[in-house]
Amino acid sequence: MKKIFFYIFVFIGLFSTTKLIFDLWKKQSDASKYLKNCEKVSTGMTLREAKEIMGDYEYYERKNRSEIWTYFTNDSVKTYYLTYPAPFAASTGTEIYFNPGTQIVTRVVCGE
Repeated sequence: MKKIFFYIFVFIGLFSTTKLIFDLWKKQSDASKYLKNCEKVSTGMTLREAKEIMGDYEYYERKNRSEIWTYFTNDSVKTYYLTYPAPFAASTGTEIYFNPGTQIVTRVVCGE
């Protein structure tokens, strides 16, 4: 009986470790893809065009989706941007700033 529990725990441990490694690999793969695609995005594009280039147009449906962030500067100006996951050991990921009224890309940061 003890052997059965031992093998069950070994199986669960191996399965969990394999899933963790796969998830990390997938996240790094996605982050590298976003960084590569970011080079094709430029200011003046529509937000829709930028999201299509990034390959994440349906980002609300994805597990590792990009997020829309808003922050205020000292003069209370709102800034909107999409952020994508950063590759391992990168200080920042990909950020696409846009004007919410016109949906035009105003600035692109491709990792640093």
